Amino acid sequence: MAKEKALKRTGVFWGVVRFFARHEEEEEDPKTLKPEKPPGIEIGTSSVIGKRKYQEDSLFAYGSGGEAIAIVCDGMGGLAGGAEASRTAVRSLSDAWLARSGEEDFPEFLRREARIADEKVFLLKDGNGGRLEAGTTVVAAVVQDGNLYWLSVGDSKIYIIRDGEMLSVCRQHNYRLTLDQKLAAGELTREQYQAEEGRAEALISYLGMGNVSLMDINCRPFALEDGDIVLLSSDGLYKSLSEEEIFSIVRENRGDMDQLARKLTEGALGKQKPGQDNTSVAALRYCAGEEPEGGRQDELEEM
Repeated sequence: MAKEKALKRTGVFWGVVRFFARHEEEEEDPKTLKPEKPPGIEIGTSSVIGKRKYQEDSLFAYGSGGEAIAIVCDGMGGLAGGAEASRTAVRSLSDAWLARSGEEDFPEFLRREARIADEKVFLLKDGNGGRLEAGTTVVAAVVQDGNLYWLSVGDSKIYIIRDGEMLSVCRQHNYRLTLDQKLAAGELTREQYQAEEGRAEALISYLGMGNVSLMDINCRPFALEDGDIVLLSSDGLYKSLSEEEIFSIVRENRGDMDQLARKLTEGALGKQKPGQDNTSVAALRYCAGEEPEGGRQDELEEM
């Protein structure tokens, strides 16, 4: 009998794209059942410079057994500023993750470490000792014991893919969000809204502000199911590929996370867009009852 697993159960999602691809369930032969194993997470990463002169994205991914973290940062600030901002944020968050001990309140961990990273980026100096005035977006996903927590500041994205659904779980923190809120509250007319659309993509929240407060963090864990994929990306991906195209690539490559990440960045490059932005992807696949051999750590090296 056909079955759909609804992702929109917790009421925490900001966007939803449904793709109706049904699968027929087959009854399992008791003789072929395998011994139960601890859950694991498969990880894949890929990053391309696009047609830009500088690589301003940084990423980090680490997994061992049933626990994993992935971080994607998209720097801004021109020249080396954006690259330094994204590297600083990734290192701050990843170092905090690897240094933690004991039980963590993950929403609080993500909130605290985002503020610490924000301060570190804010205090970066240029070659003359002045403030670098650079910033970076960040998306991060933490998986432990089948539970997912996420952090987003800026306009990078996190998707969850389950069967025939792909959901975006965070808002884009840009001026359009402010315009939408004012329009909904009756504080703007449609004509005033349209007059401001030229500035709609300007970020209103990012690491490096020095007092970051607007961030998306899920306070309740999202329960993953076997085969769920969590996809993190900088804006170079979704500004090149439609969500339908992203989902199609996921479905064709969902068995290999390295291949999936690579195909996504290749797909973005393949659009041959003028000024193609840096594009970085981290993909996590939750495997209930499996444990990949050894651990896995990926980090985007300085280019």
